[in-house]
Amino acid sequence: MWALLLVAVLVMAACGNDAEEPEVVVVETVDLDEIPTVADPTPTPMPATPTPTPEPTALPLPELLVWPTFEPEAWPRTPDEAAAAFARQVARGERAAEPRPAVQNGATATAELPRLAEDGSPFGLASTIHMQQVQLDDGTLTWVVISAQSDDIVVESPMVGELLAGGTVVVGEGRGFEGTIVFQIEDQDGLLGLALAQGGALGENLPFETPLPFDQRPASGQWATLTGFTDSAADGSLSALTMLPMRLVDGS
Repeated sequence: MWALLLVAVLVMAACGNDAEEPEVVVVETVDLDEIPTVADPTPTPMPATPTPTPEPTALPLPELLVWPTFEPEAWPRTPDEAAAAFARQVARGERAAEPRPAVQNGATATAELPRLAEDGSPFGLASTIHMQQVQLDDGTLTWVVISAQSDDIVVESPMVGELLAGGTVVVGEGRGFEGTIVFQIEDQDGLLGLALAQGGALGENLPFETPLPFDQRPASGQWATLTGFTDSAADGSLSALTMLPMRLVDGS
């Protein structure tokens, strides 16, 4: 019996030596801080749709303007053409100054009218021309002058478009050669009345107040132009100019 037990032990020992050892699996560890991060793609912004700039809206021919008083041979297509034509109309003496390039803002524009030196070179400022783009009955776009204003002749009364009948009193401040400022009122047929105002001299504006009577002709239209100006003592060229549109009414 002891022999059988010995055999059994030997057999079990032999079987234990023949069993395969279990496989060891090595798991590699990774440091999470070393993993590069991938940023979420930022969406590309869509380009903004440009807002279309509206075309300036031209207005009908205004009732109140200072140029043209009659239909011109050719309507000006640009504010520069209108300013040049206006300068030729209002020139005093034998020469007309060439306005500086106009500054346009939509359907309005301004241009500076310089003075002229004795040698013909431009200097200083005689007036600022105010213009407006308008549309004629046939659809043509053109430019007209609605006023001209000078810092040397500031009219406080009458106001632009004020109703006048048989006369007015011009109130304001200004300066001119020996203080003299000429005021006149015209309709489309010519001069209605004229008066002299006494302002300042030697570069200083002083207040003035002067009556300006006029006889309204039966043929007068519904508008008139009040003009104040001073001339150069050297050659009679324009030194300062203010032109404002007015309305005429029957004072009877």
